[in-house]
Amino acid sequence: MRITHVTDCYLPLLGGIETQVARLAQQQAAAGHDVAVVCTTPERPGSHGITTEVDEGVTVHRLAARVPGGYPVHPRAPHHVARLLREARPDVVHLHMGVLTPSTQASLRAVVRAGLPAVLTVHSVWGGAERAFAALDRVVRWSRWPVLWSAVSELTAAPLRRIVGDHGEVAVLHNGLDLDAWRVPRTERGERMEGAAVHVVAATRFAPRKRVLPLLQVVRDAASRVPDGALHATVAGDGPELDAARRFVAQHDLHDIVSLPGRLTATELKRLYARADVFAAPAVEEAFGIAALEGQAAGLVVVTRSQSGVAERLTDGVDALLARDDAGLADALVRLVTEDGLLDRVVAHNRDVPSSAGWPRVLADVENAYARAARIAARA
Repeated sequence: MRITHVTDCYLPLLGGIETQVARLAQQQAAAGHDVAVVCTTPERPGSHGITTEVDEGVTVHRLAARVPGGYPVHPRAPHHVARLLREARPDVVHLHMGVLTPSTQASLRAVVRAGLPAVLTVHSVWGGAERAFAALDRVVRWSRWPVLWSAVSELTAAPLRRIVGDHGEVAVLHNGLDLDAWRVPRTERGERMEGAAVHVVAATRFAPRKRVLPLLQVVRDAASRVPDGALHATVAGDGPELDAARRFVAQHDLHDIVSLPGRLTATELKRLYARADVFAAPAVEEAFGIAALEGQAAGLVVVTRSQSGVAERLTDGVDALLARDDAGLADALVRLVTEDGLLDRVVAHNRDVPSSAGWPRVLADVENAYARAARIAARA
């Protein structure tokens, strides 16, 4: 199958859409498909022009423009996308959209005009942007175009369904991960540098939407309710709130309880997870939560808010503890420290039972979506 992905965001940028589109394209290429990516992300900061490269079996076309601020957008993206599609004639075009991905959004009409089967996947929580997309639909009626609409979770699909209504089909296409890569040998408590404490970890961007500061408050509250030395937290990552997080730790004298090591590589994260018990995912507006599912694949108990996209893939008391609010997150951590057998039971389950987020299942779901898109295009 000839597959072309269209996205504003791609490697070497490191974010949810960038890494997930790259992994999907690479997995499809490894499965024998002819895969191309058209992106507006430059190969290096400041570079511009139209270039083509092959990376891990994927042909990557970069449409890089000189844009103030270096944002990955191109004012003539629809023109260039249309030309590349005429040359490649793919069997399906898979577009990847966030809240602000103007090149991809503008290119959708070119894909539809070319008569090609199209799947558009929403990767982000729209929030207030839903009103803007609904207003645009009233003008251009995009919800009636022959496209298979999709999103990475029910949370992200909900606003799309409210706009599309009965005019089209909205599917949920989950992100995927390499389960084997995240299976790590477990270091038992007492043999770790953190001692015998229940070790809670998180890997995230230190930004308001990720709710790192509320997580630190949750850890502080939970630690005050369990014996000294019974709970330790490591929150890895970088971002604009890292300094504020360090100040919180200092102000509340949490140096013995909380570690903030900064951004870690995947290898370093796996070493961290090997000596951890719990992955904390406090964000509510989390479209999917791939980091939490990587923690689950490593055998960690996931503790998260029940309203997030992460929670859709988890079962309370089986592979995770789900909480309605931050007080419930603190209660969950206390339970994992104090309730006999709970932590070990969920850890054992997550180490023995594979997550449904593995690539074979995800690739099958995506190929099914491509077949549905072809039927939609044929009816148009």
